[in-house]
Amino acid sequence: VDTSDDTPILADRFQWSSHSMARMGMVGSGKSYAAKLELLRASLAYDDLQIIVVDPKKEYNDVIHSLDGTRINLEHGYSFEELGAQHTCFQVGERGQRDDVDVLVDLVQDLYTYTSRNQRKTLVVIDEARILMNDEKGRQVLNQFVLEARDTNTAITLISQNASHFTYCREGREILDNMPGKVFMRHDR
Repeated sequence: VDTSDDTPILADRFQWSSHSMARMGMVGSGKSYAAKLELLRASLAYDDLQIIVVDPKKEYNDVIHSLDGTRINLEHGYSFEELGAQHTCFQVGERGQRDDVDVLVDLVQDLYTYTSRNQRKTLVVIDEARILMNDEKGRQVLNQFVLEARDTNTAITLISQNASHFTYCREGREILDNMPGKVFMRHDR
């Protein structure tokens, strides 16, 4: 909020030293709601912004649909051409399946490869980041993506319930160390 007249502002993440942020808070604290608002506002603020959402809980479909985006069910696979859509929401077939971990890790690796090939402003939201943080390859892929995203004009938002999902391991601490934006929502510790 601009303190001179109490009007809301949008911080230009693409001007930060690193474009990435973590949003952490207990269940029901509004993490996903805040991320959805950010997506809608960012789509208005940035010309030619690409939005990509990794959505293991199937929460973002309506927002992406309202932006004339595409929903892709990972159960059916996807192509690199589909990664180039203006706004895309990637969802799993059924929530909570153990097989989803490998599919999500492969998707994030592909998103890293895809965004590394262009300079288009891209906002990537990865909800339920704990799923990837609980997998060794997932941690490595997320760490590399966050470390190198700024070079390719990519802003990453990782959403999880607890900071401990990041702080318990070296890669997670490095991820947080390289994210200037950390939002804690009803987070006690």
